[in-house]
Amino acid sequence: MAEFNDNNNCFVCGTKNKIGLKLKFTYIKKSNLVKSEIIFQDHFQGWANVVHGGIISTVLDEIMIKTAEIRGLKCVTAEININFKKPALTKTKYILNGKINEIRRKIIFTEASIQDLDNTTIATANAKLFIIN
Repeated sequence: MAEFNDNNNCFVCGTKNKIGLKLKFTYIKKSNLVKSEIIFQDHFQGWANVVHGGIISTVLDEIMIKTAEIRGLKCVTAEININFKKPALTKTKYILNGKINEIRRKIIFTEASIQDLDNTTIATANAKLFIIN
């Protein structure tokens, strides 16, 4: 069985990862949301000036993991579904939102979204996270 230890080298949030995104996450208690902001640089594009869908999926996955982590739960993603609504553009600021919908024994049901500053949804996601602690 793999051990899951944080060495601060995560591609999305690790401060030691030289090529990582280094996202910071904030828990908004009154709305029960986890939030983050991101501007994707050109090296994250697929088509010219359009962010690669795999990178969008990665940040949505991470914010859903953070919804559990902020509550002291260590998880891995068991299942994830992404719905792309509109292309994300490089060099544009986006807001990530994540929340827990339900916890059943060792499974956490979460959802997330990425939106532009006009509140236009770029993509949504939902996931089942497996609690490992």
